[in-house]
Amino acid sequence: MAAQHVGRALGWTIGCLVAPALLGTMFGKRWIAVGVAIAILATMWLVLWLPRSAHAAFRRARYARASRRYRLLAALAFSAARERAALLSRAGADVAAGKLARAEAALAAIDGVALESSERAVWLNNRACAALDAGRDATAALALVDEAIGLRPDVPAIQHTRARALLAVGRLDDAIAVLDAMRAGGELEPQLEAQRCSELAAAWERKGQADYASDYRDRARLLAAS
Repeated sequence: MAAQHVGRALGWTIGCLVAPALLGTMFGKRWIAVGVAIAILATMWLVLWLPRSAHAAFRRARYARASRRYRLLAALAFSAARERAALLSRAGADVAAGKLARAEAALAAIDGVALESSERAVWLNNRACAALDAGRDATAALALVDEAIGLRPDVPAIQHTRARALLAVGRLDDAIAVLDAMRAGGELEPQLEAQRCSELAAAWERKGQADYASDYRDRARLLAAS
């Protein structure tokens, strides 16, 4: 695997060096500068634009687009860490898009034991989300996300997954407490805030508090529409 990433990096570097030389040979020395500019832009596209655009697509709930860009990032990754990050992010986008079989196959192919703590937290969270979305054992999903929380208690998206699992096992008050605590660190992304309000609506509905449920449902609807 390490050799594969080294090969990609060398291939990209050689391509960036050869392209200006070829242009200069074919069209004259002035085209060398054009080739250098193209190489620089291509590298900026790979290192800066592609990951940022993938994350932006995910935040805007354009999950299919995010999944494609994460797949490209994984294919072009120059290091194992960048490839793992792209694969985990793609799995998250696929879970959000309802592509559960594809997401779970990708997650199963990752050796969770070998992951760093932040990567393992994402891996556990994605597995818990997939299990909840598939309607499988909520207690097992809660165990997964509890471990993820232990690794990254500061991530609101993981807290949201834990709240979902708590709701699924019937621990309504605990779920509400987690959902309320999600905003302790400040404003959330609109997409995540809409999901938080939706879960709060469901929790208060099950507690027989129709007014609270209606209020949160309206908030979720407005956020989703925007």
